[in-house]
Amino acid sequence: MEDAAIIESTVPFWFCLKTQPKHEKLAGQLLRTRLGLEVFSPVLRFQRVTVNGKKWFEEALFPGYIFGKFPYRSHYRLVASSMGVTKIVAFGGSPAVVDEAVIEELRRFVSDNETIEILPEIVPGDEVTVLDGPFRGLRALVTRVMPAKERVAVLLDLLGTQREVEVTAARVVPGKVHPLSGRATG
Repeated sequence: MEDAAIIESTVPFWFCLKTQPKHEKLAGQLLRTRLGLEVFSPVLRFQRVTVNGKKWFEEALFPGYIFGKFPYRSHYRLVASSMGVTKIVAFGGSPAVVDEAVIEELRRFVSDNETIEILPEIVPGDEVTVLDGPFRGLRALVTRVMPAKERVAVLLDLLGTQREVEVTAARVVPGKVHPLSGRATG
């Protein structure tokens, strides 16, 4: 569709919106609640180890950007001046329309319409760090995974000898992929 037709159209199109740093969620909520727009603001949900153990974190899939669907002519000023939004992305002075198929393709990868959860998978051969208990801080090699028990067997170097010990899977965090595991390190 021609640029002038998009600008003058009353039909909603998807546009990419630049947001203030770390304001993707706020901008999306305000556009939904105050303007009633359809917004797509995908986030990654993942675990990281902190001093208090594993914690869940969320970060924008596209830091500094969200997608909004609206009729450009009637909404561009409201959208561009909305809290958290810095501008509607444009190329050569014309607003950049995002194809509906692109948004649908992205939505196939997300749960609850906006969240992509990254679960750390532990497999034999992985190197892990024990988070708590008597072996806290020790690095170990996973020898077996017991999903039914939610446990893993790890090989620990203790006082010059190697011992296999079973620990709760939730109490270890994956580290490096061991070179002999056969998994890609990437």
